[in-house]
Amino acid sequence: MNYNDLANLLYPDVTKTIEDLEKMYPERNLKEGAEVTRFAPSPTGRMHLGNLYASFVPEVIAKQTDGVFIVRIEDTDQKRKIENGIELGISDLEHYHDMVDEHPIKGGKYGPYIQSARVDIYHIVAKYLVSIGKAYPCFCSEDDLTRMREMQELNKDRIGYYGHYAKCRNLTYDEIKKRIDNGDKWVLRLKSNGDFIS
Repeated sequence: MNYNDLANLLYPDVTKTIEDLEKMYPERNLKEGAEVTRFAPSPTGRMHLGNLYASFVPEVIAKQTDGVFIVRIEDTDQKRKIENGIELGISDLEHYHDMVDEHPIKGGKYGPYIQSARVDIYHIVAKYLVSIGKAYPCFCSEDDLTRMREMQELNKDRIGYYGHYAKCRNLTYDEIKKRIDNGDKWVLRLKSNGDFIS
């Protein structure tokens, strides 16, 4: 299969490359050993003790290394998102932390700092992975995946999308194009070179 053709089929509107991303987001000018750390809360409610605890380690590592502590909002659960959830979360964090260097409200050169606003970045990387044969479209429905999982449990196999269970992994370009032309929904899966042992 020509993976470049597949990448262009899946992401026809993506024209930027990994090199473009590297120009947009150059390596930070930090001292050697400085760490850039991230905490990614969901805007589904106020910060709680577990959130604060989870944010403590990346904050401390950034501080101790003269690095950068970033808050990037993980807003993929749109059903549970609350009104002003981002602002409330940032306010709660800043109340208990004295160093949040970059976040959606404060901004920074390496944003956007909201997950859903980063889709263009992810599509560039996804297209690249497809173009080198490291990712492929999967057309399995939730029902397909449930049946597969039930079969794996019945057979006492390891749970997951792999081997003969990965029925979309080896589709031909023509089969993929036909499914896309039919309007079939797909997700991108990574293609591993190894197995469970190596």
